[in-house]
Amino acid sequence: MPKLSKMLTGRMAGSAMELRDFRFLWAGQAVSAVGDQLFTVAVSLRVIEVGGDASDVGLVIGGRILAMVLFALLGGVWADRVPRRRAMIFADGFRLAAITVVVLGAFDTATLPLAVMTFLVGSGEAFFRPAYGGLVPSLVPEERLLSANAWRGAMESAAAVMGPALGGLLVATAGTRWAFTVNAVTFVVSLVCVLAVNEPPMQRPATRSSIIHETREGLSAVRRVRWTSVVLAMTAVQTMFVVAPHMVLLPVITQEEFAGPSAYGLVIAMFSLSGLIGTIAVGRVPLRRPGTSAIIFNALFAAVPLVLLTPFSIWWVMGGYVIAGLAMMPFNVLLQTALQRQFPPSLLGRVTSVDWLCSLALLPIGLACAGPLADAVGRTTVLVVAAVVQLGASAAVLAVPGVRDFHQDEPSAVENSEVAGDGSRTSS
Repeated sequence: MPKLSKMLTGRMAGSAMELRDFRFLWAGQAVSAVGDQLFTVAVSLRVIEVGGDASDVGLVIGGRILAMVLFALLGGVWADRVPRRRAMIFADGFRLAAITVVVLGAFDTATLPLAVMTFLVGSGEAFFRPAYGGLVPSLVPEERLLSANAWRGAMESAAAVMGPALGGLLVATAGTRWAFTVNAVTFVVSLVCVLAVNEPPMQRPATRSSIIHETREGLSAVRRVRWTSVVLAMTAVQTMFVVAPHMVLLPVITQEEFAGPSAYGLVIAMFSLSGLIGTIAVGRVPLRRPGTSAIIFNALFAAVPLVLLTPFSIWWVMGGYVIAGLAMMPFNVLLQTALQRQFPPSLLGRVTSVDWLCSLALLPIGLACAGPLADAVGRTTVLVVAAVVQLGASAAVLAVPGVRDFHQDEPSAVENSEVAGDGSRTSS
């Protein structure tokens, strides 16, 4: 534990960017992340172009989320069965093929086929993300994991600003098909960069259990490490009761109070920019209790429902979202790093998939219910509940052993039952 504490609380022992394979992996994902954001803009506007309405946009965008929820656990099993690099190449190639169909003009006039296309893209993403989460710790020494995750978080925050702007510009000047073409090119870049990565070999068992058994192993691993299970459960609840209402009500409130979509775009841009700053800072500030710090960061997202309750001015709302952005990205970075240190390499694909599933599974329910609930009981009630859930859930998990350090000291059943992997752990 002393060694772990020193690693968690000290400054980063060198940047992950000094490592060749991580540089290639990061570069490919930086381009791909911009493409992911661009894709959302392009497909939404394409639905409108072919005569769809807001419900059709929801159907098409929802196809991607549905696929990620359905296939997240299977993607985790696959990422632990085969070399992660190979899984990522397969996933990128699959998504590239789905986008290419649109570029070639096969879906000119139908909303439902576009929904099928987004479902396929989401399916590929469900296989890509667990493989990425498992690959990073095999490329980066433990003392540089925080740096690697901070670089990833910074890249995603920057993409959240650049991607929509680029998507809007491409659609306005060249049309949606060119936007999809650029998105396809980003997958090609990602493929080339992943191909350049040298993945270290990892010992795997000669025989395999069933997919269902291996899925249960991943779920059991998360459940046995108490701090992990309660923190992921917290994120699932907060996604439904806090994140979903914010996604539904922010565009409505900014339109009513500040008369224009530009206000909405400005708020989201400031949230992403502040997330970029927070991500850069988190790897450079010593944290005595990384878990406690992460949960405090998480609690600060309550600023979002609170400022939406009282939208006095655009600057007030922007200020709340800046606080939320500065806090939430460091939470994500610290959580990802802790998961990579807590679990053995042979389980990381499945653990990453459970983490991803918890972040997504309840989102469609929350999105479907937020609007009708706001109409039925009032926005004020929905936003007050959101603030209480964010703060209350964050406070409650701090009482669980291991949460304050994001680490479980004692050997767990996960380790004792593990039959795969190289026999080593990523934490002391």
